[in-house]
Amino acid sequence: MSEQVTFAGFEAPHEKELAAYREILPGLQAAAAGAGADPAAIAIKHGKTYSSIWYGSIMAFRLKLRKDARYIEVPLESKSTVQQLGAAEGQKEVSGGFWRVKLGPEPVTEHASELADVLRDAVGRLPKEWDCCSRYMECSDAKQCVHPEPSFALKCGYRKILASGRVYYGNNRNVD
Repeated sequence: MSEQVTFAGFEAPHEKELAAYREILPGLQAAAAGAGADPAAIAIKHGKTYSSIWYGSIMAFRLKLRKDARYIEVPLESKSTVQQLGAAEGQKEVSGGFWRVKLGPEPVTEHASELADVLRDAVGRLPKEWDCCSRYMECSDAKQCVHPEPSFALKCGYRKILASGRVYYGNNRNVD
């Protein structure tokens, strides 16, 4: 028999987290694509006490939906993005530089848009690999990265500078 059978109450501890991840994944993929990132780079990793959602080498958020607790933890850099997720008394800073938001019985899909924003924040935290490419003048004139290959463009430091509103070259130069 090639199929596995799971009896109710004997699921792996991360099964609810995996199910929630699968439900919010289309929104996360759309957020990644909207940020010029590769949606295929989103992954879930299961730990002993929670699961983590990653974009490449950056952890976007932690998800715990187990019998002893239900919460989402985001890096403090994304704290303002998720403060509307839960009641003020259910939120707090925890060790390791994370902001924890306790969840009630509602499905995680109710928070899908905030989690998509957290994923966009994670894409923005990707480290640069170089300062700019040969398209820096075109990018300056467009006030955004114009490189046709998104995975290449994400490695550019000038892309982040342009996203902050500063333009160093071309007709739109606003930095002296």
